[in-house]
Amino acid sequence: MIYRKDRKVLKRVDYGAAKNSLMGVLAALVVYALVTAWGGVYRAYELETLIAGGAVVLVTAYRLWLVARFDALYGAGPARWRRLFALGLILHALGWGVLPAWRVWRVGTGFNVFVVILYNVGVTTALGSSWMAGLRVRQVYILLMFLPLIASLFLAAGLQEWLLGLLVTSYTFYLFRLYRGQYELFWHAVTRERRGSPERRRDLPANTDIQLSLVYRLAHELRTPMNSVMGMMSLLEDTRLSDEQQEYLQVAGQSGKLMISLIDDVLDYSRILTGRITLSPDYFDLRGALEQTLEAFGPMAQSKNLELSAVVDRMLPKRVRGDRDRLLQVLTNLLSNAIKFSERGEIRLDVDFTTEGESDGVLRVRVSDQGQGMDTETLKHLFEDQFLAGAQDAFSTRHAGFGLLVCKGLIEAMGGMIGAESNPGEGSTFWFTVRLGMQANMSESTKLAGAVGQVQGLAVGTSSGSLACLQEEFEALGSYCQGARDYDQALQAVRAGHREHSEFELLLVDTHGRRESALNLCRTVLEDPGLRPVKLMLICAIEERGEPAVQRLVDKHGLVVLVRPVHRTGLRVALGKLLGVPRQMPVPDLPTETPEERERRRLYRLLLVEDNEVNQLVTRGMLGKLGYQVKTVNNAETALALLEQESFDLILMDCMMPELDGFTATRTLREREQAAERTRTPVIAITANTAEGVQAKCLAAGMDDFLAKPVHLQELETVLRRWLLHDVDTDGEGNDDE
Repeated sequence: MIYRKDRKVLKRVDYGAAKNSLMGVLAALVVYALVTAWGGVYRAYELETLIAGGAVVLVTAYRLWLVARFDALYGAGPARWRRLFALGLILHALGWGVLPAWRVWRVGTGFNVFVVILYNVGVTTALGSSWMAGLRVRQVYILLMFLPLIASLFLAAGLQEWLLGLLVTSYTFYLFRLYRGQYELFWHAVTRERRGSPERRRDLPANTDIQLSLVYRLAHELRTPMNSVMGMMSLLEDTRLSDEQQEYLQVAGQSGKLMISLIDDVLDYSRILTGRITLSPDYFDLRGALEQTLEAFGPMAQSKNLELSAVVDRMLPKRVRGDRDRLLQVLTNLLSNAIKFSERGEIRLDVDFTTEGESDGVLRVRVSDQGQGMDTETLKHLFEDQFLAGAQDAFSTRHAGFGLLVCKGLIEAMGGMIGAESNPGEGSTFWFTVRLGMQANMSESTKLAGAVGQVQGLAVGTSSGSLACLQEEFEALGSYCQGARDYDQALQAVRAGHREHSEFELLLVDTHGRRESALNLCRTVLEDPGLRPVKLMLICAIEERGEPAVQRLVDKHGLVVLVRPVHRTGLRVALGKLLGVPRQMPVPDLPTETPEERERRRLYRLLLVEDNEVNQLVTRGMLGKLGYQVKTVNNAETALALLEQESFDLILMDCMMPELDGFTATRTLREREQAAERTRTPVIAITANTAEGVQAKCLAAGMDDFLAKPVHLQELETVLRRWLLHDVDTDGEGNDDE
């Protein structure tokens, strides 16, 4: 929860502790059977032995269940799993601490007691290096394991018992020091890894910390208004919009995300300098992410009279495993550079995926432009860190800038490769490769494939990249699409095909070649009674979509319009309209909301603490959209006073507020909860500050989770689902251990 990289380390530590406990809990059954059978203890104390044996079996079964269900339990909430694991440790220590004390009291010291002491020493020593992220629970574990035995030995009042008691006491003290040392060593290693090597840090300019502080402050100031912009657009998506308005909104939303990615570039450059870059791999829809990026850059390219096209391998897996945001950040930089440094022609994105195993493969991405290109010397130093060397002309170099340095750092962090090819006057090609996991699912819409498979397409006026994209997508649907040289040839081919009842029943007319000629061709086909069976689709730029000439054709003839850049989702939606095939909504990454779940949400009461009125409106709108009850206050003092009078299931706390900030307010809340022995209320931090260490500061203040502005609806839903719908309402020991 502190840093994404730290969360992975903690998960490995927790999983290692769970696996290492297997031998200990299984050995417990053997040891118990041995000490109760030796010397006839079972026959002498049958009832007590059966009760103790039943307790050992139950605790063993519980701890084995924790190991077997690790993924499911840990996925529901790391803090919850740690509490369950800690409970298993405490129960185990309680049973095995009382057992030798009972033996000393009943039969005195002997072989049985010695075997139990050896077992206790072994499992406590092993725990010293298997759960180093935690401390308090392990210290309680030691005390429960040995204090009852120590007390019974000293009460026995025999010299042998006293000597054994002193030895056990000395070893208990040693274990305390061992656990403390292992704990400090673990967190020191994590901190050192997070900050990077000392040699790397010594190479940085002396004023780096001041510069990074200014960078983070600037990012915070930019993110706050962007939160309002993105939130409002998210709420606008659910209002009644025409197809045209929906397209405009999508472009605006993608442009807003592009703005956020540029802010992240600045932050990531500083993280790469200090060796703090982190990754967060997960499964996601790669094709959908690529299409969203195209929608953002399409208008930018078209404003410079550039054509943006994408050819995506039709065998691309439905879902891949990687860091979605980082991959898109690299692609965003490459597309932005290509548009920035091109004055003519086409910018083409090619995406291929080669399967190399049952669950992984290599992603290859190429971004090509027809700009001025670069000479050999520029190409040679393109990805070198010129800023650290003090180069003053880094910003003036074609295609150079910190964006490429960020790309290089991110791709190398993913274990991939990045490079460029160029010739002066012929354009440039930037490429990268990275290995990704995958969930292969190539099932297609059978209804649409069946309808398109009977229709052959003819495209005219398209760029080479757009035509290649259309051909790839038509082949994926079991059909094909051919290109025509010009608009007159396309009209002749359609008329000839119609007379002969053969091919070209679908005509795709692109305005890229010549806008007026494309519109004239559309009018001719639509107004010719003999060509009415021919299906017609217009492909145009987003700006052309709302022009009167295009709108008249849409209103009068129901012309189907596909907005460039062409991609699978847009094309299939347009084909569905044209052929009368109902649209199949894609399966969302988040679990499908059920009526029962939405009804359950209405039972939760949330408190929003936010001083910015616009952000209040945005967040309240999102929470209302999700179905939660929410009460809003605009300062922390009012929130604390309200919490003394009313109870809430969760608090959304802005970190940066005047007078009393969110950190101080949360600490005060935790103190009051502890003093009054009230149930701990989950507190989710909401902040525009994404600097390294902010998440750790939130955790130290007693907060339970973290949302960075701008807050997106899906991220908000995921966090609330984690802390409410799964009853994960506290970090418990996790706060102290981490």
